[in-house]
Amino acid sequence: MIKTDDDMLRNLGKNIRALRKNKKLTIDQLAEKSFISGKYLQGVEVGNRNISIKNLNRISKALDTSPEILLNVKTYELKSSDDKIFAISQKLKKLEDNKLDFIGDMLDQINDILREKSENNKKDK
Repeated sequence: MIKTDDDMLRNLGKNIRALRKNKKLTIDQLAEKSFISGKYLQGVEVGNRNISIKNLNRISKALDTSPEILLNVKTYELKSSDDKIFAISQKLKKLEDNKLDFIGDMLDQINDILREKSENNKKDK
């Protein structure tokens, strides 16, 4: 899990930058949409600026998302398997049953593919 406030700010900044770039917005365009200065946003994106809830809300609205999404810790950035499993389980708890069934089926298929690949690698050796 995120260990320090600085880690949390860097994670938030990475999420904002990734979503901004995904939407093909420049810092200046996001600044204009969110009514926040570009210099401040630049500091937020690199994790050097503490951000108020008010500004987080403005940025999330400008990016058509929610503060929760921007604060979300990406599973691939976590170090331990337990932390990764916990983060994934928190996301799964928010899904409807039919979506959980679909994800369960997908995981079964992925496991089958990985098992088959492993068996083929053993045969090739």
